[in-house]
Amino acid sequence: MQQSKWYRELADEQREDGSWGRFHTQDTKAPVKRKFVTTEAALRRARELSLPKDDPIVAKCIKYMERIVRGEETWTDNIEKHHDNGKSHMRARLFVTAADINVFDPENPVVGPMRDVFVRTLEIALSKGCFDEETWERENRDYRGPCLTGWNAYPLMILQGADCMDDEVQRKYLNYIWHRQGGVYYLADFPPASIKCLDDKKFWHWLYLLEHLSGFSLFPEFMREDALPHLLGEIDRLIHEDIVVNTVRYAEGWRDKLNRKTDTLLRIARVVVKC
Repeated sequence: MQQSKWYRELADEQREDGSWGRFHTQDTKAPVKRKFVTTEAALRRARELSLPKDDPIVAKCIKYMERIVRGEETWTDNIEKHHDNGKSHMRARLFVTAADINVFDPENPVVGPMRDVFVRTLEIALSKGCFDEETWERENRDYRGPCLTGWNAYPLMILQGADCMDDEVQRKYLNYIWHRQGGVYYLADFPPASIKCLDDKKFWHWLYLLEHLSGFSLFPEFMREDALPHLLGEIDRLIHEDIVVNTVRYAEGWRDKLNRKTDTLLRIARVVVKC
C-alpha cells in the first residue's frame, strides 16, 4: 500500500506538524484546492487503506492528536460559539480528537480518561433501562459529559476496540443505535436496522454505518439475523450479476468495471469478517 498513489496522496499533503490543516471543518476560503480538506478526511482514508498505528503517516498524526488532547495544541478550525461562548465546543474538541486516535490506537494512554467520560455518561443515560437522550444532554450541559451527542459517530469510534463496559451496557447502547430512526449524526439519517441493497444510493451510507459499528464485540449479535445474510447475498449478486457500482477504494483505475466490483467486494468483506 505504501507504494500506491493513494499513500502518496496522503504523504504529499501531510504537514510538518502531522496534520492536514483544519481538523474537523473545511476551510471553504482556502486559496489552494487539496484532496484532503480536513485532517479527519485524511484519517478516514488512512483507515480505509488499513494503515496501522505505526505507519509513519499515521504515527506522525497520532503524535499531533496527543498534543491536542493534552492541551499543548488546538485545532486551527474556527471556534463555534453558542450559548456558553464556545466552552462546550472547546471541550468537545478533546473528545473528538481522542476518538480519532482510538480508531488506530485503542490502548493509547491519552484515550483512556476520555473514553471513561463516555462510558460514565452512557451508564447514566441507560440507568432507566434504555438510552435516554435528555439525560445524556443534561450531563453535557453540566460539563460532566463529552459535550457531544450520544447518537453521533464519535461515541461509536471511542467505545469500541477496548474492554471498557460490560456486555449489558453495550447491548442496550447498540440496540438504541441500531434502531434510532434519526440515524447516526455524521454517518447516515436512517438506522443500521434499515437494510439497503447495492442498487440503492443509500447503500454506501448504510455500509459506512456498519463499518463504524464493526469494532464492537457484540456487533455479530446484531448482524446475525438480517444484515449478515443480506450482505452475503449482495456479495453473491456482485459476483454473478451485472451490477454497476461507481466507487473505488483500492484500485488505481476506476474505469474498469471489474476493479469497481472487486473494491466493493473487499469493502463488504471487511465488515463480514467481523461477524
